[in-house]
Amino acid sequence: MSLYNYDNEDILINRLKAGDEAAYKHLYKLYYSELCHYINTVSGSMDVSKDIVQQAFIKIWKKRDILCIEYSLRKYIFKIAYNLFIDLKREKTKNNLLIEQLKYEVVTDLVDGSTDVLDKKIHLLIQEVDKLPKQCKKVFLLGKKDGLKYREISEELNISIKTVERHMTKALKRLRKSLKENSDYIFVIISSFKSNIFKNN
Repeated sequence: MSLYNYDNEDILINRLKAGDEAAYKHLYKLYYSELCHYINTVSGSMDVSKDIVQQAFIKIWKKRDILCIEYSLRKYIFKIAYNLFIDLKREKTKNNLLIEQLKYEVVTDLVDGSTDVLDKKIHLLIQEVDKLPKQCKKVFLLGKKDGLKYREISEELNISIKTVERHMTKALKRLRKSLKENSDYIFVIISSFKSNIFKNN
């Protein structure tokens, strides 16, 4: 039996600040289901919701010693989860806009380019994909070669959707950096060619 009444919010907050794991578990049980339902309502995906809620609890634990709660602990953790959802949404929107812009530039370039030049750039791209870290490469190829959605990749590799997104972002950034002036051709994979480019990999 606990020495503390964790149902008392002031006590719960103080015990969290003190690094009390029992208080943290109590907080988790208290709000996990409700938070998942809330984020699922705004995101439309329970997989995404669970991942965001996990991040919210991790964030609270990491910053437990500097918790600054003005109103209530419930509002505080709900705000953290919502902000994490907004950050994810903004990142996806930004990436989608960038991808669409680069796809347009690549298609325009292909109209004026030669087949030999294109083949050379695709070969260079394949070489750089092979240099990606093992897990990063798996995620990248499952998404771009096999056309799997992030949820399907997470199930295939037994990792979270957030981890899939992180690997995909890392892969694209590394490829753009390594390919330099040819970096726009990464996004040919996303449009016209997809699995055909990596058919031998």
